[in-house]
Amino acid sequence: MNKPKLAVWIGLGVAALLVGMVFDYFNRESIPHQSMQLHVRLVGASIYEFHDKTGRWPSRAEDLSQTSLPLKSPYWKQMLDRGLIVVVWRQDLKPDPKENAALILAYYNKGLFSRLGRLWVCWGDLRMEYAKTEEVRGKLPGVGE
Repeated sequence: MNKPKLAVWIGLGVAALLVGMVFDYFNRESIPHQSMQLHVRLVGASIYEFHDKTGRWPSRAEDLSQTSLPLKSPYWKQMLDRGLIVVVWRQDLKPDPKENAALILAYYNKGLFSRLGRLWVCWGDLRMEYAKTEEVRGKLPGVGE
């Protein structure tokens, strides 16, 4: 293959990659968005599961290992350790998730999507929201509460 044809094919490949990234960023039903939501929601649900089992709220990642989270998400611990998912270790939650709707349980904090100004957030009522980073930061304990 001659060099001009190779350059065209490389250019088309790069263009396709960029179009795919833009599509994934704006399409909240895309696999990357679904994956982030799934893992953050599983972590949020495990907080209530830990409380149901022990009567206390978790205060560290190891507490969540006592829940079904390791079976549902084999890489959950690495995601927390690497800062992909940030857990807000709250001790002021109510047992009924509906009463915690305004509190953040966890959020997805890494990757291109997060760097572009929005984070997937699991609220205290286990609702997921794709929120602006500055809004999330303002709702964290010690910042906006």
